[in-house]
Amino acid sequence: MAEAYAFREGAFGQAIVLEASSDLVAHSHSESQIVFWLGGAKAKATVGTETVQYDENTGLGTNANESHDMVLLDDSGPAVFLVFMISRTWLNERRRATGRPFVFPSSRIPIDAALRQACWQVLDLIFSGNETQKTLDELVEQLIIAAIDAVIAAQAADAKRLLPPLLDHRLRAAVGLMRTHVSEKFAIDEIAARVGLSRAHLFTLFRDQLNTTPQVFWSAVRVEEAMRRLICERESLTDVALDLGFSAPSNFSRFFKEHTGVSPSTFRKAATGAVPSTVTGLAV
Repeated sequence: MAEAYAFREGAFGQAIVLEASSDLVAHSHSESQIVFWLGGAKAKATVGTETVQYDENTGLGTNANESHDMVLLDDSGPAVFLVFMISRTWLNERRRATGRPFVFPSSRIPIDAALRQACWQVLDLIFSGNETQKTLDELVEQLIIAAIDAVIAAQAADAKRLLPPLLDHRLRAAVGLMRTHVSEKFAIDEIAARVGLSRAHLFTLFRDQLNTTPQVFWSAVRVEEAMRRLICERESLTDVALDLGFSAPSNFSRFFKEHTGVSPSTFRKAATGAVPSTVTGLAV
């Protein structure tokens, strides 16, 4: 089935409608993420050791850099999601303004009637084409805050879990190496050695402080760089693939779709404003 993909940007980050016809491999983002299932095939996600099955009453929240996947549970067709990629800058501004943390203590978001209605209001704005950016920003901000509040209310959250972790300096150095050498094929062992760690210790730091693995994090860095080039630079897909160290454009396209759910060409069209006016499969 043809991909359907649309998004709108705002101060909060991006609101995305994604029609996924295949599983997504374990991946991560530098942004926090909220995902609501809208219809189609049933699906589940694993975040660290926690598994969340999407349904009408359950969404997903992931903090920045947390490893997560998406697995379709039946072959009834694609699954349709409303996804919010939440800007780290926006979250930091909200933390300063409110004095409260914006961190998910659990990945499971309970969806009540008010939160469900807010999702559909955002969808209406995305596809109407008549919304003011201020209206969309305000509505999405209310929805994000409500989602985080719902998780906190449903969980007896450990206060320590609600504070952003102070990253070990060696972990920060490893992340810096990955971003600097995004197009190169360093082995994880070499990254560990360069920052003065064993391979096992590096894995432990990524697991304990970012809830991910070095490989998943590095893949996220490559995906983010690919997105930046697809949006900001008018390079051909072949040039982007080769510059990022892929041996062939087909390998790059497969990698990109496994991590985002859409092909590079579909992402570029949406990012430059050529978005579809409707998305098939939405539950009504």
